[in-house]
Amino acid sequence: MPTLAVNVATNYAKSINARGNGLLGRSPCPADLEALVDRLLQDLPSYANRVIARSHFSPNTSTPPGYLSRQIIVAGRPEFQPLPLNFKDALPENTNQAFITTLETQYLGGKRVEIQQYHWLFLAKTPKGWELVKIVSRFGTATDVSPLLAPEGETSAIAEAIRLWLRDCPAKP
Repeated sequence: MPTLAVNVATNYAKSINARGNGLLGRSPCPADLEALVDRLLQDLPSYANRVIARSHFSPNTSTPPGYLSRQIIVAGRPEFQPLPLNFKDALPENTNQAFITTLETQYLGGKRVEIQQYHWLFLAKTPKGWELVKIVSRFGTATDVSPLLAPEGETSAIAEAIRLWLRDCPAKP
C-alpha cells in the first residue's frame, strides 16, 4: 500500500508540474491571423464569462451573489474575407479583419433565451504583439430577421475579453 500512495502522489505532482510547465512553455502568439483567431476562439467563452462575472461583483450593481444574467456558451465560425470599410475613424494600415460569432444565453422575464452575436474584429500586429483596434458587434435571436447593432460595441464583455486574452497571449514580435 505505501508504494501505491507514493506512486499516486508522485504522479499527481508530475501532472501539476506538467500543467504549470505547459503554461510557461506555451508557444508565442501566432503571427498568422487565422491561427491567432483559432486559438482565441478556444478561450474566448471563459474569458468573456469571467469579465461578465466580475462586472456583477461591482459595488454599483444590485445583482444577487451567484446570479449571472448572461453566459457565453461558444465562440466560433471565423471568417477572414475583408470587407470594404466605411468608418469615419481611420484604422492603422496593418489592420486585419476577422469575423466571429458567439452564442450566449440570457434570462429575460424568467425564460432562457439564446442569442447569436456577430463580431467584426479589427486586429493589428504591433511591436508588443496583437492589439484589438476596433470591434463592431451585432446581435439577434432566431426570430430576428435582421440583427440589431449592439449598443456596447467597444466596451462589451467580448471586447474586454479579447483585449485580456491578447494581453495574456505570450506575444513575441
